[in-house]
Amino acid sequence: MTAELDPRIERSRRVIAEAALEEMAEVGYGAMTVEGIAKRAGVSKATIYRHWAGKLEIVESALEMVKATMTFDEAAPPRERLTQLLRSLADYVGDDANVGASCLPSMVSAARYYPAVRDFLHRFSASRRKVLIDMVIEGQAVGDIDSSLEPELAAELLVGPIFYRRLMTGSSFPAADIDRVVDAVLGPPPA
Repeated sequence: MTAELDPRIERSRRVIAEAALEEMAEVGYGAMTVEGIAKRAGVSKATIYRHWAGKLEIVESALEMVKATMTFDEAAPPRERLTQLLRSLADYVGDDANVGASCLPSMVSAARYYPAVRDFLHRFSASRRKVLIDMVIEGQAVGDIDSSLEPELAAELLVGPIFYRRLMTGSSFPAADIDRVVDAVLGPPPA
């Protein structure tokens, strides 16, 4: 049985995690400090160190919180769930008001220079990709998705346009166009 966190502690952790994303979006991962996060969050460094060992752990918690906001209807068929999840991702990544999305370039850059960040980013991405892979496999099992597709490649192709647009162009991938990507990668839905 897991004990529930005190609501004040949960709120404090959320405020600190959000402050970390804001700080990283503004100054980048390399220049981000626990002191800067504490100042932005309006807490002491000691408060931060009661919950996390350092800035990477804070960022990990913050991105896990973001991941929890990406929802889909669990009762929907696999292809529909997959499409809902991709729309949610496109909305989030494409919205400049989402500080987490603004941190993407910083995390990609930091992964080049900080092995711990690279390891975290690879683990985090793999866990997100596994959700899509599992949906593709489930869709293949029920006849929603072409069984000849390689699930891991399909998952990469499905998220590729979303991240490519965010990182490499001046625009974002519209969630309204996700159905076209799903059809292009997975083939048309079964009749």
